[in-house]
Amino acid sequence: MTRRHPSFRIKLLRQLRPWHRRIGIVSTLLVMFIAISGVLINHSNHLSLDTAQVKQSWLLDYYGIKAPKEISLYQKSPQLLVSAGNQVWLDEQLILEANSLVLAVSYYQDMLVAVDANHLYLMSSQGQLLETQGSATGLPAHIQGLGLQQNLWLKTQSGQFMADSDLIDWSETQSLVAIPWIKALENVDNSEIADKIRSSRLHWERVLLDLHSGRFFGGFGPWLMDLVALALIIMSLTGCYIWLQQKPAKVKRGKK
Repeated sequence: MTRRHPSFRIKLLRQLRPWHRRIGIVSTLLVMFIAISGVLINHSNHLSLDTAQVKQSWLLDYYGIKAPKEISLYQKSPQLLVSAGNQVWLDEQLILEANSLVLAVSYYQDMLVAVDANHLYLMSSQGQLLETQGSATGLPAHIQGLGLQQNLWLKTQSGQFMADSDLIDWSETQSLVAIPWIKALENVDNSEIADKIRSSRLHWERVLLDLHSGRFFGGFGPWLMDLVALALIIMSLTGCYIWLQQKPAKVKRGKK
C-alpha cells in the first residue's frame, strides 16, 4: 500500500495556522490598546484628562520639560501670583507670555499688571489679557521697575513716570513720598512652585494622544503603527484562506 504525501494545500494550512494564531495574539493586544486609548481620548473631557497634570518626573524628562529657574513669587494667597522668566502664572494657570523677562507683577484697580523692559501688560483678575502697551502707545522705554503710589508708576533709565487714572498717558515726574516698588517675596522656597509649573505644562490627554498615534515612540512610532496595520492585513488574509479551505463542500441534491 503506497503512502500518500500531504498535498501542498495541507502543508500550507499547517504552516499558516500557528502563524495566524501568533499574529492574532500580538495584533489583538495592540488593537485593544489603541481602542482603549481612543475611548479615553474621546471622553478626556468627562474624565478630566485634559486638565489632569502629569507629575511623574521621568515622563516630564522624556518630554524635555524642565522646571523654570528664574521664579519670583509676588503673592501667596488667595491665589499664587508668580513670574517665571517671561511667563506669569496665576495658581497653576499660565496667563501671560511676555516678550522678555518679566520684571514685576501686581494687582491694580481689579486688574493684573505686568511689565518687562519695554511693555506693560494689562490683564483681568482672572488672567485674561486685556491690553499690551509699548512705545507705539506712548509707554516709556527701558523699564526697570513697577510701583504703586495711588497711581501706577514706572521706573526707567531716563527717570520715573506716573500714569493717569486710565493708564493711557505717562508723565515724567517725581513723587514727594517714597514709591513702594513691586518686589518678589524674599526667603521663599520656590522648589514646590517650580514643580507645579513644570507639571502644569503636560496633561495626560497629550500623553494618550501621543501613545495612540505612535508619536510617543519618536521616529519608531509611525513604523509601529504600520506594523500593526500590516499584522491585521496578514491575519485577515490568512484567516480567510484557512476558512475557505476548511469550509465543507455543499452537497448537491439530485433530482428525484
